[in-house]
Amino acid sequence: MSYKLCVKGVFDRSQMRASVGGIMKHNGRWVRGFRSMIGLADPQTAELWAIYYGLKMAWEREMTSVVVFTERRDAIYLINNPDPAYPMAALIEMITMLKGEAWSHVDIQHIHADANVAANVLATDCLDGEGGLKEFAEPPHAIIHLI
Repeated sequence: MSYKLCVKGVFDRSQMRASVGGIMKHNGRWVRGFRSMIGLADPQTAELWAIYYGLKMAWEREMTSVVVFTERRDAIYLINNPDPAYPMAALIEMITMLKGEAWSHVDIQHIHADANVAANVLATDCLDGEGGLKEFAEPPHAIIHLI
């Protein structure tokens, strides 16, 4: 059975900052989570960074069967139809390269916002924080009731 990776990129217009978060489950149980304040980025780019960080985390931990869930259909489209003229084409290429590794299964699918609340909380909680990727072996207190 595949690992389920729910990701979210958020953008705060008032601060002009973006952050990302994600949770990974297997058979309905928490495996890992992550979040990072990424700075200035539009919502679409934030979501692409969330997808990249989530795939990277899964690959580094040898989780070779993963389904990534994102709220942004446009991000899925960009990954499946790369455009070299797109301003973040290098990020799309990094995601495509990760997807090209020796996974037994990797897919990126749409998820509705109401089913992605925990990833949203992780991403939103670090908008005021410092940059840098933080991973969680145990679920943070703020999302325990959501998972």
